[in-house]
Amino acid sequence: MSLTTRRGSAACALLVAVVATTLPRVALAGDAAAAREQLIQGYNLSQQGKCLEAIPFFKESVRLEAKAITLINLAKCEEAVGKTADALGHWVDARAKAVAEGSTAIEEEAAKRAKALEPKLPKLTVRLAKGVPANVEVRRDDVVLGAVSLGRPLPVNPGEHVITVRSPDHEEWSTKVTTIELDTVEVEVQVGKARPKSATPETGTPGGPPAPTSTSPLVYAGFGVGAAGLAVGAITGLMALGKASATRTNCPDQRCTTQDGLDDARTGQTLGTISTVGFIVAGVGTAVGVYGLVWGGKKQSGGATPAVYVGATPGGAMLKGTF
Repeated sequence: MSLTTRRGSAACALLVAVVATTLPRVALAGDAAAAREQLIQGYNLSQQGKCLEAIPFFKESVRLEAKAITLINLAKCEEAVGKTADALGHWVDARAKAVAEGSTAIEEEAAKRAKALEPKLPKLTVRLAKGVPANVEVRRDDVVLGAVSLGRPLPVNPGEHVITVRSPDHEEWSTKVTTIELDTVEVEVQVGKARPKSATPETGTPGGPPAPTSTSPLVYAGFGVGAAGLAVGAITGLMALGKASATRTNCPDQRCTTQDGLDDARTGQTLGTISTVGFIVAGVGTAVGVYGLVWGGKKQSGGATPAVYVGATPGGAMLKGTF
C-alpha cells in the first residue's frame, strides 16, 4: 500500500471516529426522549377532546425536537379551538419538515390542510393615523408590528385583539377589535395624550430637569447656634440645680446665715439665668435653621448673602441679621 493510500485511509478513519462521537451528542442536544413523552401526553389529551390542554404539550415537544408528526398534531388542535392563523403556520412548517424527513403522507396532508385553511383566515390591517410619529411601537396582542407590517392585511386568529401604541412622548393608547372567519378589518391607531415636560436647569422652561438649589448658610449657622445654646442651657441648668440643692442645705427656711450659703444662692441665680438664655438661643437658632431650609435656598434680592448673628445680653438673647 502506498504512503498516499495509507494517509487517506487514516484520514477517513479519523473522520469516521469524529462523526461517531459527535452524532450522539447532537441527537441528545434536542432531548428526543423528552420530546416523545410530551407528544404522547398531548396526543392522549387530544384524543379525549381536550385540545386546549394538549396544545402546551405539543408546543413543548416541538421546542425539544421539531418533528413533522408533532407539528400536524399541534396544527389540528389549534384549528379545532379556532386558532386558525397559528394552525396555518404549523401546517406549513409540518409540510417543510415532512419533506426533510421524507414522509410523503404527512407532506401531502399538511399541504392539503394549509391550502383549505388559508382562504378562511380573517385579515387585520393596522394603519397609523395621520400625524402619528414614526417612532411609536405598535403591538397587536403580544406581537410587535414592524414598519413593513403596518398598513398591510395580515392573517390573525378569529376573536378579540388588542392594539396598543406606545411612544416616549405620549401616554399609552389602545383599542380592541374583533375578527371572524373570512373577515377583513382595518383599524387606524392614534397616540395617547402628550406627556408633560420638565423644566431645563438653565432657563426653567420645559425640556429638562429642574435646576438644583444650594443649601443656605442660615441652615448651618442656625442649627449650629441652636446646638450650642442647647448644650450651654442643659449644662448650666444642671449646675444651677446643684447649687439650689446646696442652698437649701446651707440656708434652711430660705435664710442664709453663712457666707457659703450666700455664695451658693448667688451662683445658682447666675447659672439659672445663663441656662435660660442658652435655651432661648437654642430656640432662636433652630428657628433660623428651619427658615434656611424652607426659604433660604431662594435667591436674595440684590444678590446679598443671608447672614444671622445670635448673642446673649444681660436681659436675655439678641438676634439680628439679614434674611
